[in-house]
Amino acid sequence: MIDFFTNYLLTPYTQAVLFFLLVGLFFLQQRRSALMVKTLSWVRTIVLLLMFLYFAWNWASEIPPSLRTASVLGMFLINLSMIYNLLLGKLEENYHQALEACALAAGDKQRLETVWRTGRTFLNTRFFFEALVSGQSPRIFLQGVINHQIPSDIQRVLSKHGQPAAILTHATLLTFLGNRLAQSTLLPPELKEAIGQSVKQFAEHAWINEQVDDFLKKALTDPESLTELQGPPPPPEG
Repeated sequence: MIDFFTNYLLTPYTQAVLFFLLVGLFFLQQRRSALMVKTLSWVRTIVLLLMFLYFAWNWASEIPPSLRTASVLGMFLINLSMIYNLLLGKLEENYHQALEACALAAGDKQRLETVWRTGRTFLNTRFFFEALVSGQSPRIFLQGVINHQIPSDIQRVLSKHGQPAAILTHATLLTFLGNRLAQSTLLPPELKEAIGQSVKQFAEHAWINEQVDDFLKKALTDPESLTELQGPPPPPEG
């Protein structure tokens, strides 16, 4: 196994053939994926191409054997980066396709679940290395990225298709409260019934519903605008 790796795989010719094969796959992927944001992928690929040509030129130059080996290793690492780039592009394509499908049927629960599943996979892969050096738990870092990015992307795509950009609304909040209340085993029946009545009354006030919707929209799209709400509430008049 080690002999195959060093004598066949880690050779400049094998790495060159593999690299240009990966570049060809990248061009096919970009040509097929009209939904993708392509700028970053192109920049990464151009940088990797320049680095690969540099290592190839180093290997072909009259340099010590140890440096020639290092150049081949560099070419191998570039190919690994290209594979990662292609994988990232495929995951991004799946995510954008799920977003577009969700925008065409905004009330479809299954399509929304697909958005979260594909988005979680893409963002975990995209920000994995950043999470490792973030200085906090990678799981917490990635979950924070997911919680911020996916709702924002859903809002953006819905707006682009002329759909109401309303992922979090008073109806979502009340449904959540109702489900949690029904599942709770710690509250006595009398208290659960009283809270249920309060939630029902809360849902019947149109003005409160409008304010909740406005708050949730700002919390999702412009949380900085809510800083003015910090601090104790004003004292009641009279």
